[in-house]
Amino acid sequence: MLQDLPETTAAIQNGIERQMHTGVQVYVSLNGQPVVNDAIGMATADRAMSSETIMLWRSAGKPITAAAICRLWEQGDLSLDSPLSEYLPEAAHSVLGDVTIQQILTHTSGIPLIDTHWPTAGWDDIVARIERQVTHVGSLTDDGAYQPQSTWFLLGEILQRTDAAQRKFQDIVADDVLQAIGIREAWCGLPESLLPEIQERLPDFYVREKGRLVHSDYGTPPWLTQPSPGGNMRGPVRELGRFYEMLLHDGKVADGGHYLQPATVASMTSRHRTDTHDTTFQHAVDFGLGLIIDSNHHGHATVPYGFGQYCSERTFGHGGAQCAMGFCDPDAKLVVAWAANGFCGEGQHQRRNRAINEAVYQDLGLAKQR
Repeated sequence: MLQDLPETTAAIQNGIERQMHTGVQVYVSLNGQPVVNDAIGMATADRAMSSETIMLWRSAGKPITAAAICRLWEQGDLSLDSPLSEYLPEAAHSVLGDVTIQQILTHTSGIPLIDTHWPTAGWDDIVARIERQVTHVGSLTDDGAYQPQSTWFLLGEILQRTDAAQRKFQDIVADDVLQAIGIREAWCGLPESLLPEIQERLPDFYVREKGRLVHSDYGTPPWLTQPSPGGNMRGPVRELGRFYEMLLHDGKVADGGHYLQPATVASMTSRHRTDTHDTTFQHAVDFGLGLIIDSNHHGHATVPYGFGQYCSERTFGHGGAQCAMGFCDPDAKLVVAWAANGFCGEGQHQRRNRAINEAVYQDLGLAKQR
């Protein structure tokens, strides 16, 4: 129960009182054993948040797509060094053609930020828009640029194009990643047929405007139902925690088999982009393959979407814009995942993120200065 983590509870309650969210869901495990799978606050005006509430992970779900790509790499079905043109032939005569999969996973592609028109545009239209609108690729020898959305649609399209059964992205992720790991209740865009069954598990979402929370559209279609490989994973955060437990245990899953081989996990969670200023975050951030790696050496009090000052240098994970966090600290054998239903602005969220992450370490007696 969260009441067993008093500092974490206090950090969340502080956010409720300051109108940053109305509820937060938390999952914490040590060496694969759950410590907390609980929630605080209200999911809606008349319904409490619970461990069963289906939360929005936003970009905290990016590593799910990255894992699907890395599994194909492990199996020899694609090369991370290959250009996009090898998998998307229509890109052969565009500036996208020479961009590699590894550059997308490490946010060093040089592709400019563009509006994909998600969620009102359909998948095919979004991919075509990206291919049409990207007319130049910058040089990121010195800088990186975090890509919230567009390049992740390209990864999703590659997964579809390389699938022998010609399945849609949502089905590939559900069958080949989530179920293979043992994750039963997570989706990239909720199936419309499922909505009546799970309606009572859906929270309201809020944005903070002028110090108050107002309702957001993120809890309604099409935001609720349209897939986005880099930004619309949803489910109870225990499922995100299970993903990181798989990585903690070198790719091993509950039945004793491996979803990913240890060498693949080691590559995903190693630093591929180091000491690089990110022009999107306006801060130096280190990246693995689809994962943020601890960047406290660039300033623990200022690094965006970090894991708190007490994490080890080997910690890896990913945050979701203004709402969620998932990470694994392999030295402490700690997995943390949480999600809030309030998008409270970047500055407020970064302070909330650090407060919750550091409170977990304090409650578990793991708060050691580096």
